[in-house]
Amino acid sequence: MTTPFKLTRVASLKTVADFRAHCANLGVDLPLEDTIEAGAGNPLSQPIGRTKVNGKTIGNRIAIHPMEGWDGTTTGGISEEMKRRWQRFGASGAKLICGAEAMAVRADGRANMNQLIINEENQAGITELVGILKAEHLARWGSVDDLVIGFRSHGRARRWPGEHESVDHQRGESGRHHGTRRHPQG
Repeated sequence: MTTPFKLTRVASLKTVADFRAHCANLGVDLPLEDTIEAGAGNPLSQPIGRTKVNGKTIGNRIAIHPMEGWDGTTTGGISEEMKRRWQRFGASGAKLICGAEAMAVRADGRANMNQLIINEENQAGITELVGILKAEHLARWGSVDDLVIGFRSHGRARRWPGEHESVDHQRGESGRHHGTRRHPQG
């Protein structure tokens, strides 16, 4: 009879020695430091020198990859809650903001009715969000020269008008597609 698998909560491992012993029990060879170095010597505070994005070296190894906050306006614009969230991104110290907001490219492709839409009507608001993030980052951390901000599409779309409903391995309920969406003309 086999011994049942016992799941160990990482939070229950209170010391580096406990974690090291757990890794050894699993047969995992994972090099570990005995102490966490703080300040400028901390590995997470080091720039990512091998990779440049639009000519910038990412200033540290901390990244934020948020999803949509469901807190935009019903027209796909920005809100006070969104402004506060983006200010917090800037204050965080992270130097890579990956897809600061999942944005739709058209109103009928939003994942929710309060999702940001990247279009001409909302361009000033999106520009304001970037300004808020950069201003807070500059005030807290002294520079935005090594800050990289990216945008992304949320990757889902509502059913196109005229398409029939279907449920299969690529679609969920109500005909929603869970992946990259093709254009209705091909």
